[in-house]
Amino acid sequence: MLCPVGAELSIMYNLFPMRHSIIHHLITFGILFHSVQKGHAVDFVHEVMPILKQYCGECHAGEAKKGGLSINTRAELLSGSSDGKVIELGQPDKSLFLELITSTDDDEWMPPKGPRVPADKVEILRKWIATGAKWEPGITLGKGSWEPPLFPRSVNLPPATQGRDHPIDRILDADLKKRKKSLPAASSNEGFLRRASLDIAGLLPSPEEFKKFTANPSAKKREALIDTLLSNDVGYADHWLTTWNDLLRNDYTGTGFITGGRKQITTWLYASLRDNKPYDQMVRELISPSAESAGFINGIKWRGEVNASQTLDIQFAQNISQVFLGINMKCASCHDSFIDRWTLKEAYGLAAIYAAKPLEIYRCDKATGNFAEAKWIFPELGEIDPKKPKNERLKQLAKLMTHPKNGRFTRTVVNRIWHRLMGRGIVHPVDAMHTEPWNEDLLDYLAVRFAEDGYDLKKMIRFIMTSQAYQAKSVILETDPGDDYQYAGPIAKRMTAEQLMDSVWQITETNPGKAEAKVNRDIKEEEPEPQKAPLPQQELKHGKVVAKWIWHPESATLKKTNFKKSFALKNKPQKAIMMATCDNAFVMRINKKPVAQSKDWQKPLYIDLTSKFKAGENQIEVDAEMFGGSAGFICQITILDGKETKVIATDKTWEAQKPGGKWAQAQEVYNYGQGPWGKVFNPISKSSVASTGNAPPLRAALIKNDFLMRSLGRPHRDQVVTTRPSELTTLQAIDLANGDILANYLQAGARKIVNQGKSSQELIEWLYQYAFSRNPTENELTVLAEVADDGRNPVAVEDLLWIVFMQPEFQIVR
Repeated sequence: MLCPVGAELSIMYNLFPMRHSIIHHLITFGILFHSVQKGHAVDFVHEVMPILKQYCGECHAGEAKKGGLSINTRAELLSGSSDGKVIELGQPDKSLFLELITSTDDDEWMPPKGPRVPADKVEILRKWIATGAKWEPGITLGKGSWEPPLFPRSVNLPPATQGRDHPIDRILDADLKKRKKSLPAASSNEGFLRRASLDIAGLLPSPEEFKKFTANPSAKKREALIDTLLSNDVGYADHWLTTWNDLLRNDYTGTGFITGGRKQITTWLYASLRDNKPYDQMVRELISPSAESAGFINGIKWRGEVNASQTLDIQFAQNISQVFLGINMKCASCHDSFIDRWTLKEAYGLAAIYAAKPLEIYRCDKATGNFAEAKWIFPELGEIDPKKPKNERLKQLAKLMTHPKNGRFTRTVVNRIWHRLMGRGIVHPVDAMHTEPWNEDLLDYLAVRFAEDGYDLKKMIRFIMTSQAYQAKSVILETDPGDDYQYAGPIAKRMTAEQLMDSVWQITETNPGKAEAKVNRDIKEEEPEPQKAPLPQQELKHGKVVAKWIWHPESATLKKTNFKKSFALKNKPQKAIMMATCDNAFVMRINKKPVAQSKDWQKPLYIDLTSKFKAGENQIEVDAEMFGGSAGFICQITILDGKETKVIATDKTWEAQKPGGKWAQAQEVYNYGQGPWGKVFNPISKSSVASTGNAPPLRAALIKNDFLMRSLGRPHRDQVVTTRPSELTTLQAIDLANGDILANYLQAGARKIVNQGKSSQELIEWLYQYAFSRNPTENELTVLAEVADDGRNPVAVEDLLWIVFMQPEFQIVR
C-alpha cells in the first residue's frame, strides 16, 4: 500500500477518549489493517505460468492473439478479448476464462486442440483468480520487440521549457507535454525539508532545523540543504547502509554466522560509503575481494544438504547478476529461464568463474554429466580465460562488469537510486532490467552521466534531488501501478523499518547504547600536528584527578546550566587529552566549534583535543542539562604547551550561567570520588584515548534486527533484497499497537520529555515540528491539548507520542 487511508488518529482519539489498549484496536487496526488481503495466492511462476504456456500459449502468447486475447502480460489478459472481459478478479465462477476451460461444449471449450486442462490444474487457476490473479512483475509470456541495449547510449536533451533547465526536467517535461499533462506542482518548503532529510540521512529535521530552513529567504536554500546533508558522511553512511546491506545480503546475525559459513562485510562497506568510494571501484572490490569484502561473493554455506541452486558457486552467479545487472538468474540456475532469455548454461558459466573445482551442471537438481566452462554473459565486452586460476578469473570478471561500455551495469544502479528517491524505478521492478523502461531517454541519460561523473553515488543522488522533478509534490497512489505506469511526480513511500525506528529514537532520545556493526562513526577532525614531545607519563597514564564537580551556585534544582572557562596558551598544543562527564548530558564547544557531546553520565568521554586549541586565548563552553535535579559537570584537560604541562580542571574559577541569566562564579560541589557520583570519573589511561566519544547517537542500521523491525519489513538478508514490501501487514499492526518494544521506547521517552518542562501547547508544537516538519493546526492543538494534559504527566505524553507516531503522515515519506 503506497498511500495512507483512514481517519486521522487525533480525531479518533477525540471521539474515543479511552486508554491505549482499546484505542490500539479501534484506531491502529482500522488504519493498518485496510491493506491486509485475505486468502493465500498460488505461486504464479511455478504453478500458473506453466499451465498458461502449455494450454493457452499457442493461440494467445507471443504474437498470437486469437479472438483478440493476449496473455503476454497481466494487463493484456485482464483487458480481455474481442468479446469482452475473460477474468473477474476474485470471482472464478463468474470468469469466462474458467468457463471455457471447463466447458463440455465441443464448440467452445478451450484449448480447441490437444488435451484438456486436468482438474488439478483447473483448481490452481481457480485459486489464482480467487486470490486476485497475482502476476509477478516483469514477467511476460511473449517476447516483445524491445531488447535492453548493452552499450551506453547518448541522449539529445529536449529544449527547456518555462525556465526548467535541469536535464531531468527537460526529459520529463517533454514527456508530459507529449501526453498533454501539466507539470507537477512544487512541494512546500516544509515537505521538501522532511523528504530530503529522510532520503539522504534517514533522519527527521529537528525543530531548530525546521525553523531555520523555513525562515531562510534564500532562493538557493534547497540546494544548500542537499549539500549540507550530503556533507554529513556519518549520517549518509548510517542511512544508506540499510540499502546496501539489503542488496549485498550483509547482516550481523542469522544463518551461517554461528557455523562460520558466512562473513559480514560491514566494516568495509561502511567505510566505502563514508568515503564515497566510486561505485565501480566498490564493485571491483566485491567481485575480486579482499578479506574485508569477500563475504558477499562467498555467500552462505548452508548446513546439511542443499539443492544445486543453493551451492556457493550458483549463489555467486545469482547474486552478482541480480545486484549489479538487474538480471534474475534464479530460474536459469535450474533450467533455461522462461521469464527471459537466460539459459542454464549461461548461469553455470558465471558460477564456474567462482568455482574452485570443475563444476557439473545440474538441471532441475539432476546431474547432466556435463561440466560448465567459466564464461561471461556479454562476450561483446570481452571474455574470461577459463584456464586462469580462480583469483585471476575474478579479476577479469570485475573488469568486465565495470567495463566503460557495459551500459547494463550503470543503468541498473541509477535505476536503483531513482527508485529509492522517487518511489518507483524507471524500470520496474528494479530486478527486471530486461523490462522496457517507462522513459528510456531518462534512464540512458542518467547512466551515461553517472559514468562521466566518476561513478559517484553522492553526485548522482544530488543530481536527481536538485531537479524540479524530485522537488515536486508527491503523488499519492491508491494501488501499485501496473505496466501502464506514467510519470506524474515522485511517489510517496513508506519509511523503512530503520527510518521509523531512528525517527522514534530521535524524538524520544532512546537510541540504543550498543552497536553490533563494527564501524568507525567518529566525526572526522583535522589531523593534529606531529607530537614533538611525549606527555609526562604520570600525567597521561596515572594522572591525579584534581577536577571538582561544579554547578550553578544559585539553585540546586536548576536543570540547565551553561559553563565556560577561558585561558591562554603560549604555543599550539603538542598534545591535549580530556576526560569529562555531566549528570546527565552536555555539549562542549572549544573556540566556538562543537567538539563533544554525551547523554550517558556513567561513561565519561576520553578525547584527544589537540587540534582544537590554539596559541593565545582559548575558550571552553559547555551546555549542561540534568533530566531531574541540578546539572553537575566535571572535566579535566591535560595539555602539553611547549615544555610546560597545563591542567585545566573544573573548579570555582569556571563561570556558570542559568538560561537567560548573568554569569557567576561556579560552585564546587564535590571532589572527584565524593558525593552521589562516586568513582564514575576515572583517571585517564592510555587505552582510553583511542575512543573519541565524538560519534552521534546509534542508528537502527547498526544494531541487530529485532521483532519490531522484522515485522516492519527489515529482512533476514539470507537472500538479496532489492525492494521491501510496500503493503502494511497484520503483524505490523499488532506490534505497533501492543508490542512491548515500541511501548518501552515511548514510556522512556515520555519521562525524558516531561523533564523538558514544556507546556501542553509548547509540547504539541515541538512534537509536530519534529515529527511532521510543520506546525499543528488550531483544530489539532485543541484536540491534542486534551490528551497532553498539562505536558507534565508521563502517561499523557506517552499517549500523545503514540498518536503522532501512528499517523500515516509520520510513517510516509512524501
